[in-house]
Amino acid sequence: MPSDLVPTASNLRLSRARSRVTPRAAPFVSIAIVTLALSGGVAAKPQACAPANAQPGAALTCAVPGFDRRPYDIHLPAGYDPARPVPVVLAIHGGGGRSHGAARTSCPGGDVDSPDCLHAMAGREGIAVVYPNGTGSRLVPRMRTWNAGGGTGDWQCVSGRACKDGVDDIAYFQALLDDLARWVAIDPARIYATGLSNGGAMSHRLACEMADRIAAIAPVGGANQFATTAVCAPSRPVPVLQIHGTADPCWRYEGGKAACAQRDDTAKIAVDESMRIWAAIDGCGPAGEPEIFAREDGVESVRIRWAGCRDGAEIVLLRMEGGGHVWPGGWAYFREGVIGPAVSGWSANRAILDFFRRHRLPENR
Repeated sequence: MPSDLVPTASNLRLSRARSRVTPRAAPFVSIAIVTLALSGGVAAKPQACAPANAQPGAALTCAVPGFDRRPYDIHLPAGYDPARPVPVVLAIHGGGGRSHGAARTSCPGGDVDSPDCLHAMAGREGIAVVYPNGTGSRLVPRMRTWNAGGGTGDWQCVSGRACKDGVDDIAYFQALLDDLARWVAIDPARIYATGLSNGGAMSHRLACEMADRIAAIAPVGGANQFATTAVCAPSRPVPVLQIHGTADPCWRYEGGKAACAQRDDTAKIAVDESMRIWAAIDGCGPAGEPEIFAREDGVESVRIRWAGCRDGAEIVLLRMEGGGHVWPGGWAYFREGVIGPAVSGWSANRAILDFFRRHRLPENR
């Protein structure tokens, strides 16, 4: 499900029209709905960023060598000092979105100037946030997706063109991090990944295949689809914080073929199965009892921890009982009838940054 949809009169009319079209035409109407709903202004022209650009508080758009039309946005903390390497959070947009939409999704009300956005909160703590860009569709270049895995048998290819065309997004992230290290003083032991939906699933794949560079992940509304059709064999135990709602209609908690956008009669992995896979990889013991940590109208959020993981790894699930396909405390980017109930009683940004702070790559990686 795209993570930067905006409710407008145009897409509401298209949504009603969608119910009246034939199955053959439905995919094209879906594309039209997503296209009209994409948010944000005109993207800044990508540039090859240089050390001179690495100024305190800078917000820049930088080209990724070898990946034309797929720049990344970066927010450096106001206290940036090249003598003190900074941690980096990769915040990955959902399917059909783009970098600007990922930033908006983390912000209350979609206000990218809010002090409670992910990049603003991270910046106050001396952390840089990078919003990368997936592969655009041929018809709508700004409708971007990630190759997060799946695509054989009955497993959904997550998602869109990037997955179906076998785009090498591992190479993209390797190139992005190499470029970033060229002009910013980053701490290579403290690079993290998060994201919503397709972006959350992509963070799982990064943990499976880039555990030598990704210290921990915190996916939201997206599980480990990569493990359905490939072997997830990270080089070390990876700390995982999963955030997911039980009333998510786009990536159902129990898995299966239900979807909001990519309706192709193929299945997504269940969240519990995804957590079981990570617990086995990290050598964890059994899951503990759910602990309630937040309540609001219609939603009760619980924390579940797995005990005794190897080498200081940590597996945690923040399960929103009754919550939808949303970023808690962020922007409810579409109506509840499409993405499920919003969660505003706690901040995913805060939970994610606190989790990342506890983890770094081992010295002997």
